[in-house]
Amino acid sequence: MLVLHGTIHVVLGLLLGAAAAPGATTKNIGPDLERGEKLFQAGDLTGALQVFDSASKADPKDARPLYLRGLVLEKKNDSPGAEKSYREAIARDGKFAPAHNNLGAILLGKNDFAGAEKELMAATTADPKSSRAVFNLGLLREAQKQPREAVVAYRKAVQLKPADGTYHANLCSVLRKTGDLDGAILECRQATRLLPESAVVKTNLGLLLSDQGLFDEARGELQKATELDGKFAPAWTGLGRVELRRKQALAAIEALSKAAKLEPRDSGVAADFCRALVEKDLRAKQAEEECRKATVLDGQNGLAHYELLKILVARGDCTGAKSEQTKLASLATVKATAKSQAEEIVKTCVAGKAVKPRAPHPPGAQPGKR
Repeated sequence: MLVLHGTIHVVLGLLLGAAAAPGATTKNIGPDLERGEKLFQAGDLTGALQVFDSASKADPKDARPLYLRGLVLEKKNDSPGAEKSYREAIARDGKFAPAHNNLGAILLGKNDFAGAEKELMAATTADPKSSRAVFNLGLLREAQKQPREAVVAYRKAVQLKPADGTYHANLCSVLRKTGDLDGAILECRQATRLLPESAVVKTNLGLLLSDQGLFDEARGELQKATELDGKFAPAWTGLGRVELRRKQALAAIEALSKAAKLEPRDSGVAADFCRALVEKDLRAKQAEEECRKATVLDGQNGLAHYELLKILVARGDCTGAKSEQTKLASLATVKATAKSQAEEIVKTCVAGKAVKPRAPHPPGAQPGKR
């Protein structure tokens, strides 16, 4: 997960790649393939592979055994072998959509965008109602940094299979990227109904609600996410940030301390933890420790430099405060207003004397960006 600096962010853009499964694409199969499918579903991959190999040799024109063989090899984490099987299935039947789809998904995983596009377009042409192929096309558009095109693909996937929560979740994420927060929230709400046990989806909904200023509802969703998965750091981070925006420093400290333990190398988490500690007591030793930790992890973290500057002014360490201000001023990611506020705070410093820093940044204008 990419950590951004300064604003709450959606945790995951792409939840899952969808590969076609047996059964749905191999209807009216003979007894041999049916036996192979049963072995596959029972977890006997070696037995299933033997059955599909035999079936493939028995009928050199049938693409289905090679497709099913590819599924088994994917399950065995043999991606090259699966790719070969799908290509052989396509050679037998160029309009066999499931093989095109799964081959496209493999190529997408290898960042072969041109190859993935060729196969996924072939899959959707051969079977326009394949929700998996349309969804994978959405994943490709996201990977190509074409969010609006991804929205089109995901919307079509949702229309084809409205009960798939993953489709709604990914549509939620990409709508946020296009700036449609209301639409994103609607899709995330639907995703949470379909995937009630997903901490990821609840976290994303909570973060979106926070973006819209609905902090109490956001807090509820994020708390549910932490209850579903107590080791999912983004849920604790999001909860801590929401508590900061609700001016609940103690609650923010509790949540962010857990996030910091789960993600000890995350500069963004350390900076937020530092900020929460500063909100409670900017003279606390732990506040300075967390701020310095964040700057060590990422020297470009504007929020950490800003909060550390406030701590040093409060202590009367004007030389240290000025040093942090200089570092902050050099960061291209920090807004001019934040740099100006930092300069004003440093002017209030009195060497050797404890003073209360003035000109704190207003909510929503934190230094840096996430």
